[in-house]
Amino acid sequence: MATFIVLPQNDQVAETLNTTIPQRFGNHAYALPLGEWLVAYEGTSRQLFEEIGADSVIVLNFNGYWGVASKDIWEWLAVYQK
Repeated sequence: MATFIVLPQNDQVAETLNTTIPQRFGNHAYALPLGEWLVAYEGTSRQLFEEIGADSVIVLNFNGYWGVASKDIWEWLAVYQK
């Protein structure tokens, strides 16, 4: 399962994602503090973009990470980043 970050490009899309992503992906999604989302997904960036169905988002796949964040984020990544 790949891990993606979904970046809304405006506040209206961010609000839409706050409803859409948890409904579609459940525990495979994690909300970040500024409106972005981490999503674990079996597919490509394009497929995830199309499944989300929102305009004005950027979907990036990643397989490495480093930084300072809350314990919850690191725990979520430990489960879904494989």
